[in-house]
Amino acid sequence: MKTITILARKLKKYYPPQFVVLLLAFTAGLLTACSDDTEDEVSAQLHLLTLDEVNTGLPKVVINTPDHVAITDKSKWMDNVEMTIYKADGTIEYQGTLQAKGRGNSTWGFPKKPYALKLDKKASILGMPKHKRWCLLANWVDRTLIRNAVGFEIARQMNSLAYTPRGEFVELFLNGRFEGNYYLCEQIKVDENRVDIVELDEDATSGVGITGGYILEVDDHFDEDFRFVSSRGNMPWQCKDPDEVNPEQFAYVQHFVNEMEDALYDDARFVKRDFVKYLNLETFADWWLVMELTSNIEANGPKSCIMHKDMDKADGTLSKLCAGPVWDFDYNTFKPERSNEYAIINSFYYQRLFRDNQFRQIVKQRWAALKATGIALYISQYIDTLRDRLEPSASLNYAMWPPTLFVNGDTYLNYHDAVSRLKTSFLRKYTYLDHAIDKL
Repeated sequence: MKTITILARKLKKYYPPQFVVLLLAFTAGLLTACSDDTEDEVSAQLHLLTLDEVNTGLPKVVINTPDHVAITDKSKWMDNVEMTIYKADGTIEYQGTLQAKGRGNSTWGFPKKPYALKLDKKASILGMPKHKRWCLLANWVDRTLIRNAVGFEIARQMNSLAYTPRGEFVELFLNGRFEGNYYLCEQIKVDENRVDIVELDEDATSGVGITGGYILEVDDHFDEDFRFVSSRGNMPWQCKDPDEVNPEQFAYVQHFVNEMEDALYDDARFVKRDFVKYLNLETFADWWLVMELTSNIEANGPKSCIMHKDMDKADGTLSKLCAGPVWDFDYNTFKPERSNEYAIINSFYYQRLFRDNQFRQIVKQRWAALKATGIALYISQYIDTLRDRLEPSASLNYAMWPPTLFVNGDTYLNYHDAVSRLKTSFLRKYTYLDHAIDKL
């Protein structure tokens, strides 16, 4: 009862009295024995909260489509969408028009929808550098809401991963309906403030001009227009940016990937370490460490394995394939039961890379450097800060969007326990890696 009383005092700061009663009932589990209809009614009532009635300390994003038509398509942009972003103090941060559509693969099939945004003009949003392309991540399956943010923050501590998407938590209002907590973040694109590589000339058909820059993804959803399966590794490669390439550019990417794989999988070439000509090993080491610290097994698919390649030098020097940026941490990550084993050491290209003694030494060096930064304490404190900041928003979001998939193992925990479980997973995995990497 004491816990409920303390929670009631907190909630009164953020929500009108009529909604506090509903939230307390939901948070305390008093609705467990009630029918699905009762739960649906609670959710419906909370979706009626107005802009003035929500004051969780987070910025608010208000989006209105023409005639309030629902966004139901992830393949076609909707034009003439209006968006206003309010800072936490109520002042307007951004106001303008844009295109919008759905986004995601499995996440698009969840009840709480994620969205892609394309501003009509480049703009800085919530302190992030100017760009047109942004994402609204729903994090429906993530009880903590913070898995993506924590995964990104871990990646930002890696010296060789030059870019990691920035983001801010917001409250979303879509066509007059309150949709709850979202993570407004940068879409991965070629740009001087994002993946800082040469922008590919769409007309380039030969020479150094077709060698970059490319953002590529290995993902078994295999749903991009320009895609192919690699010859030796049987990997589902796709072009992400640019999303359209000409035949010569597409042929170049295939040739480069197949050459890289041949150098990696042919035993004679592997012994001579020919693969080093194609791969930036430091980035592959750092990317691997992020996946291990978050217990992210997407590479087993493989899914969401994003890489990039810059244009070759004018003198013919080959630009290597770099791992990253990282992406996609909301699903099946930070699980304590997976913290005493490697997540992807035998997945993707790592099964071959870890046969190379010099790559193992690079991993050890990167781990030692990471430890020296005090990452364990820093990320622990970062998690605590996010928990305290998001608790009011998380209570409301959970009541509106109760997840029904148990993939992360924390679906039915209260918010504090769910976040504590995430932190426990991170710290246990850190301890495991500290012993295991030394024996590589």
